[in-house]
Formats: sequence, C-alpha cells, structure tokens
Amino acid sequence: MTGHATTMPTPEAVPSSGLAAIAARADRLLGRLIEYLAALLLFAEIVILGAGVTARYVFHAPIIWSDELASILFLWLSMLGAVIALRRGEHMRMTGLVSRVKPELRALLEALAVTASLAG
Repeated sequence: MTGHATTMPTPEAVPSSGLAAIAARADRLLGRLIEYLAALLLFAEIVILGAGVTARYVFHAPIIWSDELASILFLWLSMLGAVIALRRGEHMRMTGLVSRVKPELRALLEALAVTASLAG
C-alpha cells in the first residue's frame, strides 16, 4: 500500500461569506484542536512509558497501571492520527489501480476510497 496525498482546497476555493465560510472556519478550528490533542497524547505516552520503564528497571518497583494507560492512550492516538491523515488526504490506501485509469474514473475511485475510509 502506498499513501496518496491530495491537496486541500485553497483559500480562494472556499467562499469568504455565508455558511461555507463558517463551516471552513469550524473545520480549521476542529482540525487544529485534534492535532494539538494528538500531540498532547503523544507527549503523555512518552512520559508514561518512560516512567514505567524507569520504575520497573531502575527502582525495581513497577507501576502496575502504566501499561494499561499507555495502551488506552495509544488507541486514542491511533484514532486521532487516522482523523488527521484523512483530513490531510494522506490516509493509506491502494493507489496502483487508481493511478492507471482515466481522470474521470479516477475521481470516482478517489471518492469511493474516501467513503470506504470513513465507513471502515
């Protein structure tokens, strides 16, 4: 599988007034919030795993709950990472077939790939 990046709409492509502008602003705000939350979860994951390893192998007193918490945070991190990748058009999918078809059919296959990513 290879990643296929599509470009996000340019600022000129999004209307500057009305409901579309509000939706675009909300999308940017929500996207930033998710990216910051994912970065915070990654930092927490590093701290928790580092503390767990240090406690176990340096102090010989393991933190029992650290592995479970790290697993739960990793699950959330993977879900938020999938959201970020999908928003950026960088979610993994098969592109071998898509790159060999006509542009009209390619647009349909790209739409199906995004729909399958959302449904899965």
